[in-house]
Amino acid sequence: MRERTRNYTEALPCIGLAYLKHTRLIFAKAPSGHTTRTTTENGILLIARNGEKYAATINGHSFTLSLTTTQAGYGVRYWYTCPHCHQRCAKLYIGREDIACRKCWGLHYATQSQGYIDRMRRLIRNKRIAIWGHDKPNVMNLFWSSLWFDKPKGMRWETFERKRGHLVRIERNYMNASEPAFNRLIERADRAISKESNDI
Repeated sequence: MRERTRNYTEALPCIGLAYLKHTRLIFAKAPSGHTTRTTTENGILLIARNGEKYAATINGHSFTLSLTTTQAGYGVRYWYTCPHCHQRCAKLYIGREDIACRKCWGLHYATQSQGYIDRMRRLIRNKRIAIWGHDKPNVMNLFWSSLWFDKPKGMRWETFERKRGHLVRIERNYMNASEPAFNRLIERADRAISKESNDI
């Protein structure tokens, strides 16, 4: 087996925008100098606020956490600024002695290593969930055609037919791309069955 050359985002704990929102709410009610404490698998993350500045400390190593904003409707959305590249980011990944964005750590998303068929499989499942939701029986089963599922209640027929038609085309491409792999599985099963019958 080939040695893995990529590191993925799952390898490090991270703090995201939900954590930032929660932390800002805590600091809004707390006095200046208050510190929050979060336990991660790489150590204890301490975040302190001093005026408008935030300081993050992981295992004794301190960093200034800067925030930036973008316009969002009638308000603003807060983002982290990476302590190393100073780019806006939604998540900061926590190492044992450092905090940085995904690019500075050289991390990749697992989906970036997926093959064509795996990406199609994920696309089909996501589109099915968008139409029928998670609760529909067999919605994740790719051996079931989307033509077998009913129109969801509350969706217009025109919208449903358009979305399902697009999904059926993707499913057809997926089946055509997967056919060689299915044929190899069937051939392997046939050989195993014929070998067992010859041994009897």
